[in-house]
Amino acid sequence: MLERVNQFFDFSSAQLRALALLTSFALVLTGYLFVRAHTMPTPQTPSLPVFLGDEEKYVGLFVLDPNTAPIDSLELLPGIGRILADRIVEYRAVKPFRQEIDITEVKGIGPKLYERIKPYLRVKP
Repeated sequence: MLERVNQFFDFSSAQLRALALLTSFALVLTGYLFVRAHTMPTPQTPSLPVFLGDEEKYVGLFVLDPNTAPIDSLELLPGIGRILADRIVEYRAVKPFRQEIDITEVKGIGPKLYERIKPYLRVKP
């Protein structure tokens, strides 16, 4: 195939190899960017509802009870790292959460972060 390209252009064999290498790199990079663009969620990506029972409807990939969830599961929540997960565990040891909004009483969890994690929380009675 490289010989066919050389019918129109006067490339040396080193230039043809470089051209083939750059073309291969461009194809791999294009494939990677295409896959990445179609697999990464965007802010406009709609959340899919998850039905767990007759009357219960949750949004998100998983739902946690902040009163019983292990610390490593709490770290899976968007914006919650190890420090905030530790604070949640310390807070619930003193005062259990009665509603999802109660998690905003934990130092470091404000209204904006609460809006991000709200679809993943459910306090069981």
